Amino acid sequence: MLNEKLKSIRTSNHMTQEVLAKKIGVTRQTVSKWEKGYSVPDADILLKIADVFDISVSELLGTNDLSNNRDEQEIDNTNLAIILTTINEQLAMKNQQRKTIIRIIKIVLIVIALFNIIPILYAIFWGWVASGL
Repeated sequence: MLNEKLKSIRTSNHMTQEVLAKKIGVTRQTVSKWEKGYSVPDADILLKIADVFDISVSELLGTNDLSNNRDEQEIDNTNLAIILTTINEQLAMKNQQRKTIIRIIKIVLIVIALFNIIPILYAIFWGWVASGL
């Protein structure tokens, strides 16, 4: 995926996220999000990243042919938009799954907390009622 490829290329070029961010005009946190797979750069930024590392966008996206000619490897804008849209859709599904899992965990934790607190409240209530009689 793009996130793994970007991190691999950056580290093999002995470049920090901070340095890459400055070269392409974004923040280090943005580069970190790309490398973690939380988001993807837009087409213009992909072109800048490819230029920084002197590679094709195809290679950066992991869609390059076996050809060594950079011009032959380059993806046209329409295909690039389709690839980025697909990646964004995959990220959206991944994020939705993550949110669903977090919701389920929250519900389970609330249920566990309720089952632990109900006996305590019951004992306090009945202790209060018994002492009042």
